[in-house]
Amino acid sequence: MHKSLWITVLIIFVVFFGLFIRSQVPVIITQDEVFAAIDDAIAETKAQVDKTEVEQVVNKALEKLEARQKKRLKFLVSAYFIIWLIFILYALWLGQTQDQLRKRLDQLEAGR
Repeated sequence: MHKSLWITVLIIFVVFFGLFIRSQVPVIITQDEVFAAIDDAIAETKAQVDKTEVEQVVNKALEKLEARQKKRLKFLVSAYFIIWLIFILYALWLGQTQDQLRKRLDQLEAGR
């Protein structure tokens, strides 16, 4: 009984972990937000710059930052998955140990 429960928990963990790793984590800043931030920055500096060049550079920088953020989020969620897996396995182990102790206690009581 307990062995099949352990196997089930491990299979569920591996499936969810695999699905998460293969999924896309939505960490996107919209283009309107980027343009508004660029306009604000240009207005604050009062410098004469080519707005399209600045937008291209900022968009490229955002793509790089979003890629790094996706990787960080995957590590964070992976850590949570591992922590929960350890907790579940520990709880299952405690249940199995309790069942074994209960059987031994019943044997001792029957031997009296």
